[in-house]
Amino acid sequence: MPKKLICLVTALLLSSTSYAQTNVEAAEKAALAWLEAIDSGEFEKAWEEASPLLQRPLSASMLERTIGLARRDFGAVESRRRTRVISQTSMPGATRDDYKEFTFQTRFANKPQVTETITPHFEEGVWKVSGYYVQ
Repeated sequence: MPKKLICLVTALLLSSTSYAQTNVEAAEKAALAWLEAIDSGEFEKAWEEASPLLQRPLSASMLERTIGLARRDFGAVESRRRTRVISQTSMPGATRDDYKEFTFQTRFANKPQVTETITPHFEEGVWKVSGYYVQ
């Protein structure tokens, strides 16, 4: 393979890796900001900043009730550590687009090990949360 072609391929691979990492970082930042709103009881803010994919089926008060019930006895968040991120281009019932699925191991005051899964969705140039699950 000619030397110029090797350099071009190497440059493309490095730039795509850098872009992918930046993309993951931006998605994680949006996910953590949304979780911070939830953690501090700012459900209206979390709902307003969520994707329409989350807003359509849930009102802000329904979001508060749903998450409140799921995390009812957990207490305050003490720590949160990302354990996995998966990139997807589609999700069930949603349009083809760019999605990241983050898994966090979270320690709450009354529950030392909880798995949280949060899915930000890239839409209109912004990462917005479209799903949240607690196990």
